[in-house]
Amino acid sequence: MQNNQIFDRNQLSLSLHNNELSIQLNSADYSDILTFKKSRTGLTVPIIRKNSREYAIHSLFDPEREGRRIADQVAGGGYVVVFGFGACYHIKPLLERDDINGILLIDRDINIIRSILSEIDLSDVLSDSRISILIDKSEEEIRNYLPSNYIPAVTGDFQTLSLRPRVEFEKDYFSGITDSIRNVLDTLSDDYTVQTWFGKRWFTNSISNLAAAEKSTTVIRPQKSIMIAAAGPSLETQLDEICRNRNERFLISTDTALSCLMKNGITPDLVISIDCQQITYHHFMNGYPEGVPLVADLASPPAISRITENTLFFTSGHPFSHYINRNWRKFPFVDTSGGNVTHAALSLADRLGAREIFIYGADYSYPQGKTYARGTYVYPYFHCRADRMQPAENGFYEFLYGNKNIKMTKTGYGYRYITKPMVSYKERLERFANSVSARIIPADGMGERIRIPEQSKSVSSNSSVRLFAAGDFSEDWRSFLSSYRKRLQGLPSPSGSPAVYFSQLDFPEKDVWTTLFPVAAVLRKKYMKRGVSSAVILKEVRSWALDVLSLYLEN
Repeated sequence: MQNNQIFDRNQLSLSLHNNELSIQLNSADYSDILTFKKSRTGLTVPIIRKNSREYAIHSLFDPEREGRRIADQVAGGGYVVVFGFGACYHIKPLLERDDINGILLIDRDINIIRSILSEIDLSDVLSDSRISILIDKSEEEIRNYLPSNYIPAVTGDFQTLSLRPRVEFEKDYFSGITDSIRNVLDTLSDDYTVQTWFGKRWFTNSISNLAAAEKSTTVIRPQKSIMIAAAGPSLETQLDEICRNRNERFLISTDTALSCLMKNGITPDLVISIDCQQITYHHFMNGYPEGVPLVADLASPPAISRITENTLFFTSGHPFSHYINRNWRKFPFVDTSGGNVTHAALSLADRLGAREIFIYGADYSYPQGKTYARGTYVYPYFHCRADRMQPAENGFYEFLYGNKNIKMTKTGYGYRYITKPMVSYKERLERFANSVSARIIPADGMGERIRIPEQSKSVSSNSSVRLFAAGDFSEDWRSFLSSYRKRLQGLPSPSGSPAVYFSQLDFPEKDVWTTLFPVAAVLRKKYMKRGVSSAVILKEVRSWALDVLSLYLEN
């Protein structure tokens, strides 16, 4: 028998932070397989009936004690995904802890949830801003939900918890969900690791490049046939083919391949660079071809933008870069999520409206133990450091075998060495290639084969392709940074759990905080073993950012 008073109270609490579920419940029915019993301690326990048998979701002796035991499996706090809703006896102990920054509850059968919320008052749980609830969601919907709601830099470690009786009853569903979450975590883990290394550099480099970005007027026109030159060893054997087609096809060089092309008398039509590390400058130490546009990430080292006056900046996935794009000057977008410059070059070729894209030198491995094509930066880099006791070969050897997880495979060309990051880069490129409208033709080489399915789609001219260029800026760069600094200064001081704190902010305030999440990743890594709270990390992040802004604005 439904209790409308209890249901209305739960609905009111749900509407505060889980309004979509609240609406979903309004059209749900009372479950015909659910009933309730009192435990020996007098608490209500949901019971599922199936095939003349009854399955208690919680202990019929002491559900609270059982709930505390289940919750105790979560060690160290952070963000917890809980499989199984039940009567939330396993959730309440988690909400008593200050180190729990977020909880995602996943279950299925909206009618069961409707019945529980009509019988048991869970308003104290549902009103907690740390709680998010997904009911009857597909694997794809959960995969899409997690990246924007679990932010490792702010919410901390990721943990899972299962209400076993509920999970056992829906084995197939929860098994599929678990696999989907595991796949998402692999991607998030890779992205987060990159943030912990480069979060501060992305921020400071982007600020440093604003003055140059304000002056940029470079425009690149659409192209039908494009060649991409990456820097793998196979590029050496493919240079003749590039030369034969040079007059008919537009040539994009990755920054790593530029010096190899130039040493062989090949001048590209443009060069693309995405790395934020200062070592990127080594790719250009042999000179830069006059008049050739340099397409660079806004977070590239500022020394790169001084190589040529013909620089066109683009925005990628960095949050501060997105903020600049929305609030100051709109730059073209290039997808750098593949983690390597060849992936970015493919994205750029697609943005230029290419109908066919030829890829050279993308080995994604070390064929015959060779790291890069001759003429690339590693050769002068190691040779200038060599002496009689430490020849250049030592540098190449350490470069190759410095990765302890390197694997060797036998091929028709001899031996090929592969690392886990390279496998990941290749797989991401292959997935991205499926979304590109152009016909993609990777050249045969000695490296890992890039596998792109036969494209049955017809490749036609894209009439929506526009010039690849930056838009107008809203104000000068100093005024923009001053406004950004003022917004940072006006943010309420962080306190308590991130979920509670951020729930009290309006969208512009959250938008400003988002720009600093990669910096927060750096500090969380620094304080990992010291158990520093998210609030302390956020305070230090803001203080650091304000110091950086003052440095640039006052000089």
